[in-house]
Amino acid sequence: MKRLALLIAGGIGLVALGGLAGWRLHRPAADARAYAVMRLIAIQVSLDEVPAAYVYYGGDSQVELHPGGQEVCGLPLVNGGVSGSTAAAYADHLAQLRFKTHPRIAALTIGTNDILLKNKPRSAEPAARFEAAAESIVRRLQSLAPRVVVTALPPVGRELGTLVEAAAVADYSQRLRGLCGRLGCVFTDPFADLRDGDTGYAKPGAMRDGLHLAAYRPALKALEPALCGP
Repeated sequence: MKRLALLIAGGIGLVALGGLAGWRLHRPAADARAYAVMRLIAIQVSLDEVPAAYVYYGGDSQVELHPGGQEVCGLPLVNGGVSGSTAAAYADHLAQLRFKTHPRIAALTIGTNDILLKNKPRSAEPAARFEAAAESIVRRLQSLAPRVVVTALPPVGRELGTLVEAAAVADYSQRLRGLCGRLGCVFTDPFADLRDGDTGYAKPGAMRDGLHLAAYRPALKALEPALCGP
């Protein structure tokens, strides 16, 4: 618990203590849940103090690691990312948040933690659970914002090939595309330029530690047209 307290106190600084990737992939699930409790408090504080118009971006560490103070579509960005979240976990997290002021736009990036090899992501049951949880998240976001944007899964580094099912990146992204086709959300791929073809892997240098992007501002810039679209 002492180490956990240090991680929480350090916030995003726990990247420097070994990386969110290693923490999520190797620490016990109880630590991830404890971190989520503290992270949700921080998100709720942001939501309680938002201006009248803002963009909410939810998801896992691929969202949480975005630098603070950014704007999109001329609006402040509220970062609702919770590191370590699967789609099912994020559906639970989102249900706990209170939106006294609703966002003008909501976005979602989720799925990286669902495609760990230990989850057998290409089996029918885990894949169906992912899609059902993602649908729950999207429906919740649609109840809050008139425009909801869902991204493809980002690629992963080849060094994580023994931990992550790279082939599931395309599979799960396609499920999210189909989900948006059914529910009316906008699907987009802001990570297209980082991909090494259709392998699920990233181009050399695109990832910081195999799991997280080397640069997040360009990814948000690539996401902006879908957020601000007609």
